Amino acid sequence: MTHFEADAPFAGAPRASRQLATGTVAVPRRKRPFRARWRKTSPAVLRHVILIVAVVLFFGPFLWMVLTSFKSSAEALAFPPSFLPREWRFDNYTKVFDVAPFGIYYLNSTIVAVLTTAGQIITSLAAGFAFSRLHFPGKNVVFVILLAALLVPFEVVFTPLVSLLSSLGWLDSYQGLIVPNIPSILGVFLFRQFFTSFPAEIEDASRVDGAGVWRRMWSVVAPMATPMIGSFAVLSFVYNWNNFFFQFLVATKTEFFTVSVGLTQLQSANAAESFNLLMAGSTLAILPVFIVFLIFQKQIVSAMAGGLR
Repeated sequence: MTHFEADAPFAGAPRASRQLATGTVAVPRRKRPFRARWRKTSPAVLRHVILIVAVVLFFGPFLWMVLTSFKSSAEALAFPPSFLPREWRFDNYTKVFDVAPFGIYYLNSTIVAVLTTAGQIITSLAAGFAFSRLHFPGKNVVFVILLAALLVPFEVVFTPLVSLLSSLGWLDSYQGLIVPNIPSILGVFLFRQFFTSFPAEIEDASRVDGAGVWRRMWSVVAPMATPMIGSFAVLSFVYNWNNFFFQFLVATKTEFFTVSVGLTQLQSANAAESFNLLMAGSTLAILPVFIVFLIFQKQIVSAMAGGLR
């Protein structure tokens, strides 16, 4: 009897029944669960490793600055450096206010950042609404020119800008620190993109009720753009608080120094002996910005994602 004749009676039976009847049971292939699990989890492990390395690279200098601010001047410049302070000097933060008038610096930074942010919100919201809702000749051309201006670095225009402020008598003044920064091309772009995705039916209903352009913008559209306004306010505040280069050019008198400019006083006073005070001042300088960003980081990401759509 041939092999085919022996299997003929079981031709219609399932494979497992034929194997039992003929006495030939196939040995199952051994699986490799570890390799399969690793192939499945390796992307997640790699992603977490990259994130941990990124956190160390970005957060490491900040942590070192904070720890150095509690060290003595000799320990801050010692080599090899120590990670934790041998003796915690909490009085370094009070010495910062003795070496430089940090209270005035904080007040000036607050005035400049808050007023500039308010001006940027008002002008950017109005311009973004105009570019998205109104129809006028050359609208797209003007908008493209504005976007192209984003590519021009500030170093190209700061010389004529400072010359203009000097001719106006605005150097060492609050208006010189605030007014030139009120126009924000990035804000115009973000608000324009936000209003473009805004449903027009709500605005059309107010137009039927007789609302004009200004009333539609401030009474209908602006309240609906509250998340975008809040997120842009945070971005604008952070930028204007840290706008060192422009503030350094405009403010030459101590009474108009901001926090970022005032740190140069700590650096130039006696850098070799006050390095720990410089780190304490830097910690005080970025602390408000860091707190604001931690509180509103979700709003910032959502607004940027919505504005770029």
